[in-house]
Amino acid sequence: MKEHQHQNDQELYQLEDEMKDMFSSYIVKTPTSQDTKALLAALQPAFNQISNEDLEEFQYEAKAPSLISQLKAQVSFYQWHFWVASTIIFIMLTLYTSSVDVSSAPVFYMFAIPLSMLVGVFYTYQTWNKQMRTIEGITPFPPALLLLSRMIIIFAMNLLFGLVSSIYLSFVMSQFYLLPFLLHWIAPAIFIFGVFAYCMMNKGVKIGFGMGLVSWIAIFIGTIMVRDMSYRLSISSSQIASIQGAMVILGILLLFHAFRRSLVLQSMEQ
Repeated sequence: MKEHQHQNDQELYQLEDEMKDMFSSYIVKTPTSQDTKALLAALQPAFNQISNEDLEEFQYEAKAPSLISQLKAQVSFYQWHFWVASTIIFIMLTLYTSSVDVSSAPVFYMFAIPLSMLVGVFYTYQTWNKQMRTIEGITPFPPALLLLSRMIIIFAMNLLFGLVSSIYLSFVMSQFYLLPFLLHWIAPAIFIFGVFAYCMMNKGVKIGFGMGLVSWIAIFIGTIMVRDMSYRLSISSSQIASIQGAMVILGILLLFHAFRRSLVLQSMEQ
């Protein structure tokens, strides 16, 4: 056994001697201080040329990501099955509403579209997941701004689908008045979205979702009560339109304050 081991060692030593001359040219010695000075002296003319040039063209200032760019980026967050499911829901809502009495049609849209918006935001809300929270935490936008951009996408989708559906109903239903019908569901949707966005930016996502849900329930119950009491209290359509207009204005103001708050959050993250 020892003889066999000794023979292997001798073979290794012989191989090392044979390869020594071949690998000697690849051995790099540690650079000395003189070598470093010589390298810097050789590069100094290039340094002088760069310092004399206008360096402004080489300067790059990173721009803060805008909400518009974030909206474009977040569209890809929603997969195809989300868009297909949303389209099917609105098709079902449209077909069902077209078969009911025209006076009851606004109630279905006022109930369904804000609810669809809240469910869509609930689907969007991923920050309860630790891994998702970690991923969103390293982005230029804080998680609240990511959710706000996704909320805007959900809101725009519901407005677009609702508008197309309302126009379709105006052709297939008799005595259908498009503008009052649109105002009947758009006003609550804008107000609920404004409440949600404002509370989310100032108090957190869960409180914002809760306040949006409470607003949706309160508006729906209040609308049913107003419909039942309109004949006894002689509430005119112009008064109802005034209330709806006030909801639109208040919702837009809340959205504006939420957007200003988002700018503050963005500056704090930079």
